[in-house]
Amino acid sequence: MTDAQRLTYLKIGAAACAGLWLLDTFVFTPALAAWSDQGQRIDALRQKVDRGQQLIDREDVIRRRFAQMTKENLPAEVSAAENVAFQAIGRWVRDSGVSVASLTPSWQDHDEGYQTLEWRISATGTQASLGRFMYEMETDSVPVNLDEFELTTRDEHGSDLALTGRFSFLQMPHPGSTTP
Repeated sequence: MTDAQRLTYLKIGAAACAGLWLLDTFVFTPALAAWSDQGQRIDALRQKVDRGQQLIDREDVIRRRFAQMTKENLPAEVSAAENVAFQAIGRWVRDSGVSVASLTPSWQDHDEGYQTLEWRISATGTQASLGRFMYEMETDSVPVNLDEFELTTRDEHGSDLALTGRFSFLQMPHPGSTTP
């Protein structure tokens, strides 16, 4: 093999390497990235379809629960609504055995056309009694949502706990009324 042939082969090899590098940089890498992105979008869409199918499968349960919440809605009058909420809180406190240190209500208007009666609570009790309080809250027939809570220990053994939290009662617009 002559030097000229060797030089030609080296040029062809270098051009082939440069061509492969350009092909990888401008074709294969972007194609693989697009393929990966498309796969992620497909996975996200599949999850949304699965979630939608679950909602469709649970439609009857959701509609019954919504109808129950609408039926057990807080009264339209503010003082009556606060009274219903206060009676519910009284049941939870009585059934659980917690000690309430403070309880503060406030009304929240929402753009979607409903109101919530938000309560801030500070209570003390054992782990069992505070757990029972939250259970009574979540299983009550009055539409209530436990928005946030924090448990802290009041002694070195962790047997006496303090609960600070926020929960809200739903007040949806009543048929025939212009305000909730």
